[in-house]
Amino acid sequence: MNKEPEIDNEQNITGYLSLTLCRGKTFNDFCEKNFTNYNAEQFDAIAIRVLYGKEIIMTLYALDKLRQAGTNYGINKLPVKKFKITKLSFDEVLPFIKEFNFTLTTGNYTLEDMEVINK
Repeated sequence: MNKEPEIDNEQNITGYLSLTLCRGKTFNDFCEKNFTNYNAEQFDAIAIRVLYGKEIIMTLYALDKLRQAGTNYGINKLPVKKFKITKLSFDEVLPFIKEFNFTLTTGNYTLEDMEVINK
């Protein structure tokens, strides 16, 4: 029995997102509230990744300040601990965010080469 090949109609678009936190709220406040075992004395939050699909997964990458002088990793690498949570709703995230802005691109053209002509 010959099976027709599956056609992939999905298109990936990529980009960058920026967040402005509410006055009086910090990234460390958010991390300490939502990630088990995160504390700002030992860790310095570097990056956060959010996956939204069948579930929401938020992954935090934080520099381990106590292990910076270690030898278990490359000399030009940062020792980071990865924290993950899957039980987070947007209602828990939104109180920290004043605004967010993002631009997504298909990758077919660079954003730097664009010139808006309908000003």
